[in-house]
Amino acid sequence: MKVFDILIVSMGFSPDGKDVVGDVRFMVEDPTGGTRSMTIQCRCTASQRIRPDALLIGEGVRQLRRIPEVRSGQAPLSFARGLKPLQEARAA
Repeated sequence: MKVFDILIVSMGFSPDGKDVVGDVRFMVEDPTGGTRSMTIQCRCTASQRIRPDALLIGEGVRQLRRIPEVRSGQAPLSFARGLKPLQEARAA
């Protein structure tokens, strides 16, 4: 499963302000060559050191890795050239 685009569809904070919540859409190319979008609902603890958008993308990638096809190695997760979501997530 190759990710070629990432879009944050919605982003906000929980009522108590402790969590970042939102939907992250991943545009992926599957092993058959087809493309599809996958929207993942994300919730993670807010941080003073990491941008909220980077937290959501990191959580979305974590959830993608838990998809059975990815976990089993049947559809390895990869990213398009120049798309480095986790590296960029650390640079806040």
